Amino acid sequence: MTKLQAFEVGYNSLTGVLSEDHFAKLRELESLDLAGNSLALNVSSSWVPPFQLHEIRMQSIMVGPRFPAWLRLQKELEVLDLQNASISDAIPSWFRVLCYNIPILELSSNSLTGNPLEFKQLKHSQIASVDYLLRYRYISLSSNKLDGSLKPFPLDISVLDLSHNFLTGHIPQLEVGQTSVVRSLFLNDNRFTGTIPEDLCKMEYLSELDLSNNLLSERVPLCLGNLRDLEFLNLANNSLSGQIPSSLGNLWGLSKLLLNGNKLVGKLPASMQHLRNLKILDLGDNELKDIIPAWIGERLSNLMCLRFQSNNFHGPISDTLCQLSQLQLLNLAHNNLSGFIPHCFNNISAMVLGIDGGYKIFSDEIFQDIKGGREVEYSPERLRFVKSVSLSANNLVGEIPDEIMELVQLQVLNLSQNHLTGRIPEKIGNLKQLETLDLSMNALFGAIPESLSDLYSLNSLNLSHNKLSGPIPSGNQLQTLTDPSIYEGNSGLCGKPLPNNCWEHKSPTKNGPIHDDKGHSEFDWSWFYAGIGPGFAAGLSGVLGILLFKKSWRYAYFKFIESACDKIWVKTTRLRRNFR
Repeated sequence: MTKLQAFEVGYNSLTGVLSEDHFAKLRELESLDLAGNSLALNVSSSWVPPFQLHEIRMQSIMVGPRFPAWLRLQKELEVLDLQNASISDAIPSWFRVLCYNIPILELSSNSLTGNPLEFKQLKHSQIASVDYLLRYRYISLSSNKLDGSLKPFPLDISVLDLSHNFLTGHIPQLEVGQTSVVRSLFLNDNRFTGTIPEDLCKMEYLSELDLSNNLLSERVPLCLGNLRDLEFLNLANNSLSGQIPSSLGNLWGLSKLLLNGNKLVGKLPASMQHLRNLKILDLGDNELKDIIPAWIGERLSNLMCLRFQSNNFHGPISDTLCQLSQLQLLNLAHNNLSGFIPHCFNNISAMVLGIDGGYKIFSDEIFQDIKGGREVEYSPERLRFVKSVSLSANNLVGEIPDEIMELVQLQVLNLSQNHLTGRIPEKIGNLKQLETLDLSMNALFGAIPESLSDLYSLNSLNLSHNKLSGPIPSGNQLQTLTDPSIYEGNSGLCGKPLPNNCWEHKSPTKNGPIHDDKGHSEFDWSWFYAGIGPGFAAGLSGVLGILLFKKSWRYAYFKFIESACDKIWVKTTRLRRNFR
């Protein structure tokens, strides 16, 4: 097919090896799309292609391990996609010049080494309009092994993703005299140091900014509040200090705010109540000291994930949180919260009805939560399906509200390390989706409900260090949880997997009474105790009735009493005399 201009077979199930012979006569080929197949490209390092391609899409096919030398001859490239192409090589110097004029460059998820590419502004002949740049200039070299410092980059790039590398030094200042069209900037998971440059605030079109997992320090710039188009701000896991800037309350379009894993102090700025579109708010692992403001539940009605873990929040858990009907993940663990667990949690319909918020997933977002006493990272794909409540390591008191047992979509429930009392609710078996249950280190007493064995998805259980008693229920999923440590610290418990067997040698049935070793049930003993009082009254009435109506018996009875009294008097008189 010598006249062929576009060959596009991407995302099929094609296999095999492509050689130079496949392309020998395709002199007019302009677009080649082989992405998403199980193909391998096997050409020599000296191959001279007969074509000049405008688009090359070879995502997830075998191109490496060497950087393809034949690209050096492709002078008209507009799109180059070699994502996950098994290239383990240094970026050659000739490509560092060639890449200046490639509007769409995708080289992520390889093992490229060397210094990061230095980008130049596109030639005027390639710039159709600002709208073109906003839509099309895309550079991604994420998930490689690039090191060294990053040079200032031109502001005609719409999306720049250099995340998950080994870049060091400071985040560069912007080039002077340019109009910024940057919409998405991902520099996360590198080794950048220093402060967040205020030049970033000049990117007026910026909608996504991710600087997480670096070594950045000092304060969050106040001017970030000027980025009115910002929808996603992730500064997590740095060493940022000071207070949360009140100017962030100006970001009315913000849907995700992640500031966790820093050294932020003080209270939550009241201006944050204006973030009505916020879906994810993670302020965990800081040094914030505040009550949980009522406006979180009253104003941030779109919240799906709320994480304040490991701070110094104090006071009661606000009942207004129950107004967050779309809430799927609530983590207030490791704070100084006190008071009772709200009884209104059953108003959170996302955990009752399983409503899926269906929010937009941003590129590389990872969300952390506590599951089974350990930190768990949820991928973007799974986060939207997680339903979790963690209130562990606080000073909460009172009983576990029955209303929590109505959160039938709940997968994680962690109430450990509090001062909770009372019994484990009998309706715990309603939580059919529960995978993790941790009620350890409280003061719960009584028997473990038999309905716990109805939790078929349960794979992590901890009831240790309470005051529970009686036999451990058996059957179904509980038979797979054989670690005795999940019940330790409850001296009254017995049965498998604990070494002490129950004295009745029989576990309680789900609906039947408990029998003792003589065959008597709790039902029998309750009737016995109930009959003692009426029996005594009936016997006494019979004796008094006979003495009242039987004259001879009455005389004999009182004569017996009088004779007994005389004998007692005589004996006591003799004892007194002997004593004297």
